[in-house]
Amino acid sequence: MSKRKSITILPIIGVFIIGLTLAIVPLNGEESIKIGNTNYDFYWISSAISQGLDLKGGMYAEYLADLRGLSNPDGAMEGAISNLEDLLFSRGYSEAVVTRQGTNEIRVEVPDIHETAELMALIGRPAHLEFKDSEGTVWIEGTRHLEDAMVSQQEGQYVIALEFNRIGTEAFSRATEHVLNNTSDKKLEIYIDGELFMSPTVNDVISTGRAVITSSEFAANYEMANEYAVKLKAGASEVPLTLTRSETISPTLGEEALRNSIIAAAIGIAAIFLLLVLLYRLLGLAASIALIIYTQLLIVALAIVPWVQLTLPGIAGVILSIGMAVDANVIIFERIKEAKLIGNRSIPSSVKTGFQKALITILDANITTILGAIVMMIFGSAAIRSFALTLLIGIIISLFTAVFVTRLLVNCMLALDDENDVMYGLKSSEVA
Repeated sequence: MSKRKSITILPIIGVFIIGLTLAIVPLNGEESIKIGNTNYDFYWISSAISQGLDLKGGMYAEYLADLRGLSNPDGAMEGAISNLEDLLFSRGYSEAVVTRQGTNEIRVEVPDIHETAELMALIGRPAHLEFKDSEGTVWIEGTRHLEDAMVSQQEGQYVIALEFNRIGTEAFSRATEHVLNNTSDKKLEIYIDGELFMSPTVNDVISTGRAVITSSEFAANYEMANEYAVKLKAGASEVPLTLTRSETISPTLGEEALRNSIIAAAIGIAAIFLLLVLLYRLLGLAASIALIIYTQLLIVALAIVPWVQLTLPGIAGVILSIGMAVDANVIIFERIKEAKLIGNRSIPSSVKTGFQKALITILDANITTILGAIVMMIFGSAAIRSFALTLLIGIIISLFTAVFVTRLLVNCMLALDDENDVMYGLKSSEVA
């Protein structure tokens, strides 16, 4: 690289770092800032990172589901979880997380909640399914009559297949006969918790205990058809939930934990920068600049990746990934020192050899960690998945910065001075 090119690239990198810092850090202490005299706001990148329960505050509750007497317990649990998710979303808790634990336990995590008692009362009530005619007469009730609801195919289109028990078969036969003979719209309306869910049209009297619901909304969309079936199945099972444990987390504790984590990370990174510069001089300075870029790119990734919800385990994953990024740079610089000592080469030749020899080691260590993170994301609990996801994102970015950004910065510095061993921490006595 020529000296002129290096002088051009380094200021561009400096402007990039400063600009990205200004876009990330909330200078006014708020989530956004008004853009001049316009009606638009600019939202700081850091404010777009979704925070989990332990940082934002809220509550979590664990429930035991009573699955006794159910023919399809797995389907009942799936339906109960879907119902809880919809219930919480309809109440405005869009970041709530509902997960299954073991065979018959459900954990509900709701960040930033204030009406704890009311929400827990709602969660504790199972969904109630009813089939009514247009006059409001109830003909079918979930647990009494409906056995199962599932997705099936009919003439190449997705339909919802219903199965009724013995009592339900008789009730459904009477319902379809009544709707056909006594109503003008021929519709049998389906309600869940008192709210209209579907209004299928009755085409014939059905006395076999089996029926299908067709709709243009899900005829070609399995996911949507399955969503409808799951909701009907939830109403059919009406799984009773018993609260076994709950705890409220104060937003103050979450803010304090986040603040302390940021302070600890800042102190650790500053100490790393100091050690890198003392040990490796200009090489350490290049690594420090690369780590600043790495940290900025990591914050941007945490803000834009849709599955990220930052928690304390997630912060641990971020800090560990920073350590992996530092480790990659240390490996590179030690390989450069070895090339300088063993071959007594020039600084540019030692740098080239060092990067080549370090690449295999870096890839081996990082790919192993990436595989471990993927396994944790697949089989781990919610806290472990949060840790694994931030670690995975951090390692991918650290590979990029160590292999490309650090090398670019070192080459820029070599273009300015490639003969002074002391400036690169490569003096013969130091190497020995």
